[in-house]
Amino acid sequence: MGDGRPDRELYRSEYHEVQQEMAHHYRDKDMKDDYASFIRVKTKEEIHVHRAEFRGLLLGSVLFFGLAGLAIAYLW
Repeated sequence: MGDGRPDRELYRSEYHEVQQEMAHHYRDKDMKDDYASFIRVKTKEEIHVHRAEFRGLLLGSVLFFGLAGLAIAYLW
């Protein structure tokens, strides 16, 4: 340490602290944006799209679990 060079560990710890602060900042910003889009009044077209997506996911889940159940029953 007496050679006048900076301590690398000090800079590494400061770098990680800055990275954590930036991650918190961006997470908070993303949460604010998500909340704003969630409470925004949606149009009829957006509601229809969301309902269609939900129905598709529901149908896909039912098909997946049904086929998995049939496969298990067949193999049993």
